[in-house]
Amino acid sequence: MNIYAIIPARSGSKGVPGKNIRKLRGHELIGYSIAFAKKLPVSRVFCSTDSAQYAEVAKKYGAEVPFLRSAFAAGDKAMEQDILTDLYAKFAESGIPAPDLLVWLRPTFVFRDRESVVECIERLKTDPALTACRVVVPSESRLYRIEAGILKANFETGGKSMIRRQDVGLAYRVFCTDVFRGDQVSNAFLGDNVGAVVGDKICGLDIDDEFDFEVIDSVMGAMAGRAERYVHLPYA
Repeated sequence: MNIYAIIPARSGSKGVPGKNIRKLRGHELIGYSIAFAKKLPVSRVFCSTDSAQYAEVAKKYGAEVPFLRSAFAAGDKAMEQDILTDLYAKFAESGIPAPDLLVWLRPTFVFRDRESVVECIERLKTDPALTACRVVVPSESRLYRIEAGILKANFETGGKSMIRRQDVGLAYRVFCTDVFRGDQVSNAFLGDNVGAVVGDKICGLDIDDEFDFEVIDSVMGAMAGRAERYVHLPYA
């Protein structure tokens, strides 16, 4: 079975320019995802990027970058299905066999649990009914929105101003890591029967802005126990 790890790393971040190759504790950000990918039971590790500079960094850490991403898949409004469409076309042009499974590793997540991702892979291998499997982490379920300056609950309050988390029910964050079948290149590339494996909450820490960089740098600085288990240091 061909299983490819894909690190999608666009170069056009507006919030933090050059975010995916910004150094974090001495290593470019994409290096952490590549280091993690190399510890998985995958056939090959690819970086999908539109930048020659990013490509050189990715290669330094051991990822394959046989081509650069097309412009339509690298714009501000490009979605992951656009990246996949481009990726498959470039695979065909380059004579690279299409994968049976893909492990999608967004580079803005530094902390990852190998056991959870391997479980996702195994579930797809053994359960043909599953179209994908996602690593999810526990999240706050008592969320609100603002309408015309007024706070509105996104959950049932029962008329109360305060409600216990246990009474709302469990909620989970996605987007940390996805594993999905290679024949699903569409707007619903994860398909309609997506399994879930619950990972440690630390794996949900995402880097979106400067504050997030500071938070994750601080967590990594405390590298005792929990943080140390989930960060995978790259070697270039």
